[in-house]
Parts: sequence; C-alpha cells; structure tokens
Amino acid sequence: MFETKIGSVVLKNPVLTASGTFGMGEPFEDFYDYGILGGVVLKTLTPKPRKGNPPPRLYETPSGLLNSIGLENEGFDAFAERIKKNNPFVSWKTRVVISLAGDEEGDFAQLAAKASQLPGIDLIELNLSCPNVHAGGATFDAESEAVYRIVSLACEKSSLPCIVKLSPQHDIVANAYQAEKAGASAVTISNTFLGMAIDIHQKRFVFARKFAGLSGPAIKPLALANVHRVAQKVTIPIIASGGIASGEDAVEFLLAGARLIEIGTMAFVKPRLAVEVVDTLERYFGNEQPRRLD
Repeated sequence: MFETKIGSVVLKNPVLTASGTFGMGEPFEDFYDYGILGGVVLKTLTPKPRKGNPPPRLYETPSGLLNSIGLENEGFDAFAERIKKNNPFVSWKTRVVISLAGDEEGDFAQLAAKASQLPGIDLIELNLSCPNVHAGGATFDAESEAVYRIVSLACEKSSLPCIVKLSPQHDIVANAYQAEKAGASAVTISNTFLGMAIDIHQKRFVFARKFAGLSGPAIKPLALANVHRVAQKVTIPIIASGGIASGEDAVEFLLAGARLIEIGTMAFVKPRLAVEVVDTLERYFGNEQPRRLD
C-alpha cells in the first residue's frame, strides 16, 4: 500500500478513522488492530469539559444519521493527565491525530501548543466546523478571515503538523485556500451537513437545538463534489470524509482529488469497514499514488 504524508509525518496508508465516531479508541479495540490503519482521529476535545446536548442525540434517516452530540468530552486537561499516566497510543502502532475545538478563537492556539507536548500524538486537527459560543453559535469557519487568523496562530504555536476540519455550510473552497495559506498541512473535507427532523406525532422538533449534523451514505455525492472542488484550489493533502460505506467509495474520493480518507458513520454498521477499505485500496492502487481525475 502506498504511503501518504501530512507535513513531515508519514502514514503507512491513507485510511483513517473520523473524529467523533472513533471516540478515544475504545469502541473498536475488539474488532481490529489499529496498526492496520494509516491513522486514527480521536474525539474532539475542548478547553473545559462539556456535557453535550440533551437527548435525543441520534436520529436515523434514509441512508443517513443525524447527530446532535454537542462535543461531549472530558476536557483537554483531564485527557492530558489521563494519558500521561496511562498512554495507550504507542501500542496502537499507527499515527494518532488529536482533534481540538475552542470556545473562542484564541483557544485553538493554546490547545495546539499543549497538544504538541503530549506523548504519542503525531498530528493536530483543528475542528473549525464546531460552534463559536461567542459568535451566536456560528461555526469558526463562517468567515474565511477567521479561518486564516485561527490557523496561522495555531500553526505558529504547534510543533506538530495541523489539519483543518471544515464545514460544508460555508464557502469550503475559499476556507480551504485560507487554511493552506495560513500554514495548514492538510484539510478535512468535511464535517456533517446541516439537517433537521420533526416528530409529526408529538408536533415538535426531534432535537432540542432543532438542527443536527447529517452524515452517512446519503451525503456521499455532496462530499465527493466538495472534495473535487477543493482539490482544484489547494495543493496540500485533502482528507475526504463523508458517506464512505465501502472500499469502492474510498476509491472514488481518491480519484476525485483526496489523498486520504476517513471512515465515520458506517463503522457503526460495519465495525471492520476501515480494514475492508485498506484491503480494497491495496488491490486497486497497489503501491501507486492515485491520480486525480480532471
């Protein structure tokens, strides 16, 4: 299988898990050896602990899944203390990506600096597709200028290569360009699409916050188009995320211009999907780097 680089970090293959769906590694530890993968992306951490949104948090749709988790997590400091005492990452024998989100712009740089000092962490993901609590809940990538500010400062403070995760709600091509210009080593295209569900029997919104993020096979054509659009604008690696349900889906994203892919929602249905994708890509590409279709 061909190797892939993000900044100075070499990954043995282009297959990663997606943040949020992988937790901190626990959900899939009984299904396969993480050393088979190019890397794993941990669940997003914030400066302080978050309880997340009130239930319900998940709602199935045709070929998709709506989620309103609310970035539930233990907080960065608690996580850091825990892994300093008992770090599982070295035994995984794969690249580990820590995903970070802030309450305000300055948090990203502070967290990136701290994360760079943690043992066993190889890459940093800046989750700009999460809500900015000081901007009325708009995502941090709602404006391209904010993307540049956040990424440039975080990359300056980090000693590890930074990946920038973007939302499809905004100008994802312009935002990817600004992320590259600011020093990002890769971009993840993308987070979930905005969705909603209504309970017609109770005559109310399913989710307390009304809106939720849609993932799963239903969004694959949209994600595929966004990957191809962004690939025309940036030269840094694109990590494709959105609706991958098979090895063949992963091949499509690599031909569309992605250099790596993430397995997310469908791993809940097929826990060994990431391993199946590695096998398919190895048969399809061998040791040759994929070439984007123009």
